[in-house]
Amino acid sequence: MLVVEGDIDPSGLRAVESLIASGVCASADYCQTTESTNTQALSDLRHGLIDQTLLPKCYLTDQQTVGRGRHGRRWMSDRGTLTFSLVLDRAAIDRRRSQLLSIAVGVGIARFIEFEFAPLQAKLKWPNDVHIGGGKVAGVLLENIADSPQQVVVGVGVNVATEPSVEPGQAGFITRSLAQVVGRDIRRYEIFSPLVSGIMEAILDLRDSADELIDEFQNRCLLSGQKISFQQRGQECQGICCGISSTGELLVETGDGTQFVQSGEARLVRVAKD
Repeated sequence: MLVVEGDIDPSGLRAVESLIASGVCASADYCQTTESTNTQALSDLRHGLIDQTLLPKCYLTDQQTVGRGRHGRRWMSDRGTLTFSLVLDRAAIDRRRSQLLSIAVGVGIARFIEFEFAPLQAKLKWPNDVHIGGGKVAGVLLENIADSPQQVVVGVGVNVATEPSVEPGQAGFITRSLAQVVGRDIRRYEIFSPLVSGIMEAILDLRDSADELIDEFQNRCLLSGQKISFQQRGQECQGICCGISSTGELLVETGDGTQFVQSGEARLVRVAKD
């Protein structure tokens, strides 16, 4: 089932149709402009408009006007940015391992980038930012609603040809685009279908090879071995990142021992040079 609204990009339409035809997604909503694909998906869940038979469902837009990232940050998009959301059923993933979903999505994006644009190497910043060439190229936002705890909305934003200002005012924050790092023109809907397929494949791996996903994240972990700051019980703490646990928490070695960070944000601590 495919619902289309507005004067959408024909290449985007072909990409969405291929995802449905191949069975990667069971349904999709594709519109020319929306405030946020995550907001649209959450609204449909809230109003009971997403039947189980429609999952996985994709929400795609050519332009997102009020997109958001983690911690309420803005993620604006234009025709050089790929923004979409996936609505998934946690039960299909395995509830015991669904807490690793953000890890799996990040690994799926990293796998895609490294396969399509070899020898490019992607780094993952816990919990689910993707970095290439020294800057952030993609971000992920997971959300759900209390009335539908079994469903989760996975929002993805990828800087394909432009580097939008995601977090204005944050000192030292750098964004990159695939085109900038690869050094050639890349059209967003040329990569859309294989990217979604790669994300879904990594999510399915949660059932049979979660340990391998953890290892893949560890091998790409941007923070490992670095001094970082993080919030723990309302206090700002610092320590050395040791990677992630088998259940997806960030491991940080501090003066009080190893801390398991389950949520929030970790930042690199810039060490002053003499």
